[in-house]
Amino acid sequence: MDEDEDSGAPEVRALLRTWLPGVRPEDGDPLAGSVTGLDVPEASASEVVEALTRLLGPAAPEGPPEREALLIARVFVVDEHPSAGGWSEAERRSVAELAAVLVARYGEEGVEALVRELRGEPRGGD
Repeated sequence: MDEDEDSGAPEVRALLRTWLPGVRPEDGDPLAGSVTGLDVPEASASEVVEALTRLLGPAAPEGPPEREALLIARVFVVDEHPSAGGWSEAERRSVAELAAVLVARYGEEGVEALVRELRGEPRGGD
């Protein structure tokens, strides 16, 4: 992700905080970094990449992910993962790019499938 894409992240997070019930803009960060939206176990970036690769299957992504999908993936998947603070920027970018493809293909259901995959829950049909 280039510098221009990262520069909008605080504004996006502020907007998302306004959507949380009972949170006022003056509350700052109501989650205080202690709670994330994803209930997943700690994992290395490579483990998350492997899970994303399994979910995406053999079809390779065509071209770079859409900017909107990349932003959604960065905010809702990468930034919310409990281990992301320990990942390098290159690892965060790799996870975000694959998660963006997942989001573009499957929407919220794709993110839910990723959470199940990271928890080690069986997939439907397995």
